[in-house]
Amino acid sequence: MRLKDFFIAFGIIAFGCGCATTPTLISSLQTPSFRPETFASKSVPLKALYRHDDLSASEPLWVVIEGDGHAWKNASTPSLNPTPHDPIGWKIATQIRAQNVLYLARPCQYLDDEERKVCRLGDWTEGRFAPKWVETMNDAIDSFKMRGGDREIILAGYSGGGTMAALIAARRSDVSMLIGIASPLDIHAWSSYHRVSPLTQSLNPKNEQAKLSFIPQIYVMGKNDTVVPPFLIRDFAASYDNPSFVRIIEVKADHAMRLPLDLAAIRTSFLNSIDARGNPL
Repeated sequence: MRLKDFFIAFGIIAFGCGCATTPTLISSLQTPSFRPETFASKSVPLKALYRHDDLSASEPLWVVIEGDGHAWKNASTPSLNPTPHDPIGWKIATQIRAQNVLYLARPCQYLDDEERKVCRLGDWTEGRFAPKWVETMNDAIDSFKMRGGDREIILAGYSGGGTMAALIAARRSDVSMLIGIASPLDIHAWSSYHRVSPLTQSLNPKNEQAKLSFIPQIYVMGKNDTVVPPFLIRDFAASYDNPSFVRIIEVKADHAMRLPLDLAAIRTSFLNSIDARGNPL
């Protein structure tokens, strides 16, 4: 497929593409319980919103990773600013009934014009899951975990944010649960289904299943999702040798997931349904 054809095809179905015209800074999203933060990585600043109760350090740190945002300006042209205009990952983070929550934007999102000068189009298109970005986001999680004195982490992500969460989870030993919401977990199968060029500069969670197999996983999928169709998530879950630690929840929604999602309640329900070995009760 020619590059132009790739842009046209991929632009139509980019994960979580936004439609507004005015990007926002991270400070505009804060609520009274969250404060804006910047993690100064070696490559680009990572923007975040963070709330933490130091008296609840024994509770897990929830980390919610944003989707791909406004990756495309139109069907054939990549956006010059991937900041999401409809930050669904952020909305999910605010619904978590827990004391310790970290919302992480993806690289190059929520940056001002000066900060974004170091970014390149490939950072939010074919290289959105590149090794350097997995390492950068993992380093940011390390920093916040150390600051809060947290012992365990629950990693969650919306759309491509769930893809990133899976890649990060495969590189950590402190993740007690992985949750993906409308997330493509096998990006090769995803690109094949949509007949677009593979993301050759990106890592694929499908290749990390041996490391992920020991982590309890929940995948929320929309019955009417045409961007990440439910069968792709089912196929990924079924490909584990022992999928007993994996649960799939289908909801009446499309890719935008415009419905209440309390991930803390979903997690509790899952944990109450299995024994210590992951077998259903």
